[in-house]
Amino acid sequence: MMSSAKSDEDRLSQLVEAFTELGPTWVRWVNACLPSDAVSYVRMRLLTALQRDGERSMGELATGLGVTPRRVTALVEALEADGLVERRPHPTDRRSTLVAITDGGLKAQQVGWEQHRAEVAQAFGDLSQPEQAQLLSISKTLTQIMRARLADRPSPQQADCGPTVRPCSS
Repeated sequence: MMSSAKSDEDRLSQLVEAFTELGPTWVRWVNACLPSDAVSYVRMRLLTALQRDGERSMGELATGLGVTPRRVTALVEALEADGLVERRPHPTDRRSTLVAITDGGLKAQQVGWEQHRAEVAQAFGDLSQPEQAQLLSISKTLTQIMRARLADRPSPQQADCGPTVRPCSS
């Protein structure tokens, strides 16, 4: 019985170590695959959220991207200066600002995101189809488990730059 508990503990430790290495490596891969003429990864994520979900408040964007409100403000200001998003007052909440993607932002998002996704997907192409299916299933399950466990914990202080390896740059 003791050897079974020890092997379970060893396997869990190996999983923690594997994911500790996978996380930063995945982030570096995702950033390395970003087209050189595209906006930064966090800006691309913001444009993608607006393209997918439509107009959103600054608070919704910060929560959805996992960045601080201050960081989302800097991102939106930079994207607005480039003509990729526009802000307007919320029609019923005077304290809130809504952000929408512009036609230029939509074009930049579509081109950049499609190139980026195709480039990132190359890593998964090195897995067999059964491995891809298994990884997809496990990833979805693990994400749900982590979200449920996170819901029971106080929110940790989030970094201004979110989950990127690139230096903070608006």
